[in-house]
Amino acid sequence: MKSNYKFTLYLFAIALAARATTQSAVADGNALAPPAGNFLVLSNCAGTVRALDSKGLVLEKNTTYLPRIALTNLSVAQLHALLETKTAYSGLTTFGSVSGTNAQGAVVERQIHQTWHQGSSLAGRIQARLEILEDLRDYNTEIALLPGSLAAASQYEANAIPINNRLTNHAANVAVAAAQVDAAANYQAAGGADAPQVEHQAQAVYQETAARMERANDRAMISNGQIAGANQEIANHLAKCAALAARLATNGISVAAVPPFSPIPPLTLQAEVDKERKAK
Repeated sequence: MKSNYKFTLYLFAIALAARATTQSAVADGNALAPPAGNFLVLSNCAGTVRALDSKGLVLEKNTTYLPRIALTNLSVAQLHALLETKTAYSGLTTFGSVSGTNAQGAVVERQIHQTWHQGSSLAGRIQARLEILEDLRDYNTEIALLPGSLAAASQYEANAIPINNRLTNHAANVAVAAAQVDAAANYQAAGGADAPQVEHQAQAVYQETAARMERANDRAMISNGQIAGANQEIANHLAKCAALAARLATNGISVAAVPPFSPIPPLTLQAEVDKERKAK
């Protein structure tokens, strides 16, 4: 009985400690409850926030989308009000991606945090954050599409081998048939008794083999065109990854510009935005 009493006191002490720790974390941390609404009131208009990207803000009023508003046209107070909308907050703090995490994700998080603190104005900080996240999403998209293009190119190349081999064989047969036509012409010039029949037969064989080669050449052109198309897609994905990496670098974010690529995992970006919300 005494042992059970001590155990009960022990559990009660743990519960009190956990409650105190939780209260302290809530009181001292920067985290705030995410905004629940999307209605935004500006000095010259009001409406529901429907989109926020690096090109600006889109409001809906009376089921009509208002003209896009550039972030630079908003005052600091209006920008703080924007942060209190669900769409804006989610767009600035959420980066959905592939499942799992990797070391690169932690590095990118730190770099994004740094770019926020380095911003000279709230509009600049929000603008840079939106541009970075858009580029990271595009970067992940190109990485996701690359394996499919590589697989397609490999399959097309495998399919092209027998097709091109058949074209080579048909070309050889045409060369043989052409030589037979020449031989038949020489035979006729020499006065062969059945020369017309021999020449007619040689011409028929040549025309048939030439037609087969033409059909084989058409199939080879299609097959090789598929390879060229897939290789062009690969080149496009690689070029876009390189361009995105270069653009991200201008915002202080380092990602691979050449293979091997690592997709950017989900990122945690709420802290500085919540701190900005509290600072207003």
